[in-house]
Amino acid sequence: MGTYVAVPAEYALVAHPAPDSADKFAQFASAAASRYRDRITAWEVWNEPNVAASYGPSANPVHYCEVLSATSTAIRAAAPGALVITGPTSPAIDSANDLSPSTFVEALYRCAGAETFDAVAMHPYSSPQLLSEPTETSSSANEVAAVRSVMVRHGDGHKKIWFTEFGAPTTSSGVDEQRQADILVDGITTLTQLPYAGPVFVFDFRDSMTGSVVPDYNYGLVRSDYSPKRALDAVRALVG
Repeated sequence: MGTYVAVPAEYALVAHPAPDSADKFAQFASAAASRYRDRITAWEVWNEPNVAASYGPSANPVHYCEVLSATSTAIRAAAPGALVITGPTSPAIDSANDLSPSTFVEALYRCAGAETFDAVAMHPYSSPQLLSEPTETSSSANEVAAVRSVMVRHGDGHKKIWFTEFGAPTTSSGVDEQRQADILVDGITTLTQLPYAGPVFVFDFRDSMTGSVVPDYNYGLVRSDYSPKRALDAVRALVG
């Protein structure tokens, strides 16, 4: 059995490096899609590839386009009828290592082409602000509109935007539990009212480690011990 390096050796210490080979990643995706084709009907290709934190050492849309194109072909061959969703964008502004969602999606149309994906995905986090009230420092709502404009400009107005993460962390550096509930209700309401909205996913159901100083460990609707936060009933009431 052959072996290969999943990431370039020089990026071995990067927290979340991009894959070394688009073809090898596509082989993995093909195996996964084939194994679960009767259970999974949609596949996101990577996570937040527009930022260095998730596609290290730096966002690289040309490289990601190679991954998306090869993976899309592999998934569709292994699981005909499955949807291919672009890697969801993280809130960001254009910089040396990150790209804003609209800049990144524009690049996908130019180097991968609309035929490589069935929907665009975004993570429109707004915390501590409400999504419906964008500010200079929290402009996910504006970026959603900008991404939609890119899609329409490329003749893809019939496709949806999937919002595959949305939430707020209950930490000292985040928000309290009431504010978390308010952000979730406002965000879900705002997103589902968009005529081009696909599914909206809440991040997360359960805290990984309630009380941790790491925000990512405190996004749950319930705490680590499964006791509910205010957000649980708020979201339940909203979605029925």
